[in-house]
Amino acid sequence: MILKNRLNNFMFLVIFLTVFTPMSFAFANENQSKKSSYHVHQKTNHAKHYHNKSHQNRIKKIHAAHTYIKTQPANSFQNKLVSFVHTIVNSLHYSTYRLGGTHFDPSQGIYIVDCSAYVDRVLQKIYPSAYHSLLRSSGSFKPTTEHYYQFFAQLSDKQSRYWDKIENVEELRPGDIIVFRYKDHDQKTVGHVMIVMNKPILDEDGFLVRVTDSAPSGHSKDTRMPRHHSGIGIGTLQLKVNPKTDEPNAYAWKVGAQFKKNVDIAMARPNAHLKEEIK
Repeated sequence: MILKNRLNNFMFLVIFLTVFTPMSFAFANENQSKKSSYHVHQKTNHAKHYHNKSHQNRIKKIHAAHTYIKTQPANSFQNKLVSFVHTIVNSLHYSTYRLGGTHFDPSQGIYIVDCSAYVDRVLQKIYPSAYHSLLRSSGSFKPTTEHYYQFFAQLSDKQSRYWDKIENVEELRPGDIIVFRYKDHDQKTVGHVMIVMNKPILDEDGFLVRVTDSAPSGHSKDTRMPRHHSGIGIGTLQLKVNPKTDEPNAYAWKVGAQFKKNVDIAMARPNAHLKEEIK
């Protein structure tokens, strides 16, 4: 009887192990699979979160850059300057060049100024911070062409707060300023300063540059002719450049005229990085 009971217990144990052990392994494998799936899912979600966060940060940077460009567009300054000059030229009733002259009256359309006084007034209107920077550097309340030249010459190649130095004629844009300093000191004036109105055009003899200035005589295709022979106007001159550097080394007052090399030439751009100047 005892032997029979032991045999029955042994058979029960064998049946139990045969039936339930595989189920246990299956259950364990299923749990392991779920855990692995859960970890993979977690990693995937983490990766997606990281990707979405990186993408959002990238979008924020793009929007920030776009906002900076919108609040400080250089083109708005250029357009404002060109519009201001055209308003002066189209509404003037009397204009003449006078060395040392400072009469500048837009309401009456009367302008009796020299080249530097004209550029001074345009800068005061469009780029006041850049103009005040020039005043502080020159120590003069009325900068002359010599002051403009010295100021531009000492600008570094790196961007300053209010001015950018330009050495390549091809880089000139509306609103940039060109100054000549004559090497011949016997002349009545030290030099000449003017403002660029359009991008330079390359021709076989150099670059055609459209400028606005107050001068004793006009340039080619000049707005001063035929009503006014001097004073404020817009015209085209030529700049000859060093073929290796594109730096200007001579000028022709009119297109096709003889180039003059008795000058030092400097160029600079009043920059537009302060959004509070936009009006």
